[in-house]
Amino acid sequence: DSVRVAAFTFDTLMSMGHFGNLCDTNNFGDPVVLYDSFEDRWIITDFAFTFDGSGNVSNPPGAFQCIAASKTGDPVSGGWNFYSINTTGGLGDYPKFGIWPDGLYMSTNMFDYAAAGSYQNVRAYAFNKAQMYAGAPTVQSVSFDLPASYFSLLPSNARLQAGTPPPGSPNYFISTEDFVNALTVFKFHVDWDRISLSTFTGPDITQAATSWPNTSVA
Repeated sequence: DSVRVAAFTFDTLMSMGHFGNLCDTNNFGDPVVLYDSFEDRWIITDFAFTFDGSGNVSNPPGAFQCIAASKTGDPVSGGWNFYSINTTGGLGDYPKFGIWPDGLYMSTNMFDYAAAGSYQNVRAYAFNKAQMYAGAPTVQSVSFDLPASYFSLLPSNARLQAGTPPPGSPNYFISTEDFVNALTVFKFHVDWDRISLSTFTGPDITQAATSWPNTSVA
């Protein structure tokens, strides 16, 4: 209805998490907001880092992804649980997120800390969203580093209204890097009971690209 119901800076919001790191004071950008239609919860996230006098990302402490998960379906007055992760080894740039029935998924493009730092690789993360919504003091996470030949993978974002993915379905990460008019698909399967059994596989067997809508689905 075009009526603003709340206004705040990222530093104001995230400082309520009392992280004890840069998420309290140095939120820097690339914000993402997601609604989890499976659980009626909200996710707000951005990254935090600082520069030194030469334009390098200061390390330590490095770069952090700051995450607020709503306690209820009310993102204005329902309260938040707060979490952060240090993208160890580099700056996690261009973070992208997807809601899935079993977790919150994230991809980042990893760059060196140095000014105009070199590209490293894509890193894929999964976070235990059930623990986040419950306000657990720590949250399970698992990550995989991809070969440097891939860039800017996007995790799937499911909505209850569009149909629930089948039980046990992996989250699908998509890359447009290989083709002009075709996609490369990876599968991220997470096992929260046995983290070591989680897998990130792909890419899929590539199919010859044709023109939509005249192509048949493989």
